[in-house]
Amino acid sequence: MTKGGSLPLTKNSTPLQAVRLELSWSPPKNSSKGSYDLDASCFPLSSTGGGPMGKITEVDHICYWGQQKTPSMEHLAGDDRTGDGNGPDEVILIHFNALPASCDLIAIVGTIDKAIERGQSFAEVADAKMQIFNNQTNELLAEARLAALDAGSTGCLFASIRKKDQVWTVENVSQGYPGKELPDFFQLFGYQG
Repeated sequence: MTKGGSLPLTKNSTPLQAVRLELSWSPPKNSSKGSYDLDASCFPLSSTGGGPMGKITEVDHICYWGQQKTPSMEHLAGDDRTGDGNGPDEVILIHFNALPASCDLIAIVGTIDKAIERGQSFAEVADAKMQIFNNQTNELLAEARLAALDAGSTGCLFASIRKKDQVWTVENVSQGYPGKELPDFFQLFGYQG
């Protein structure tokens, strides 16, 4: 699905139970900017709350490197800090039926840890990509190449998964944010901690 496209998450008219978010990257060769630690995070939101997309519904459901298992999501591969190895480097499984009742939108975010301090951006990580799969069938639902985002992007809103009339729909947003790191997205979604 291309940027801006949307797709209902149904299988033979039956709503999906779970989707899988995968983040993959390889460390840039000959970089003088240190190691690149890309992170995948998922924020359950209420679209009627404040902020441009909504507001965090329940903090204990946010899935990121600092909270890898929640009642509705789980980092299956842990927090990869290097991008070395084959296959996806970070994987988050999202269970729709375990989300808070007030959640009607999930924001899926990619960031680079300490990007500003190290002078890093997605542009240097040529093969970095985020993907969403139907966890039951392994069907690819959305994909974004992070190096193709706005110049200088250190964070991105990869996709949003929205519920309307009990049906979840994924939208490929692929919006880069120069100079933004994970704490900025917590603030964007109304976290006051």
